[in-house]
Amino acid sequence: GCHFDVADLRDASFQQCQLAMANFSNANCYGIELRACDLKGANFSRTNFAHQVSNRMYFCSAFISGCNLSYANMERVCLEKCELFEN
Repeated sequence: GCHFDVADLRDASFQQCQLAMANFSNANCYGIELRACDLKGANFSRTNFAHQVSNRMYFCSAFISGCNLSYANMERVCLEKCELFEN
């Protein structure tokens, strides 16, 4: 799979992509868009979907819809108020 670990993927857009077994660990994915992608077995551990505004305030943003997330690793991921439909 592809290696996006520690990459800056802010506001990146992936549509109908084959990303099975991709590694997104520790990547900055605030505002990422993943639509109709094959993410089977993808590693999202410790991926950052948040924008830290202050010590106590942050905003999360991600749009993940119509994706295959079977066996995906979402360990230590914050997806508050993110769009997660039809996965």
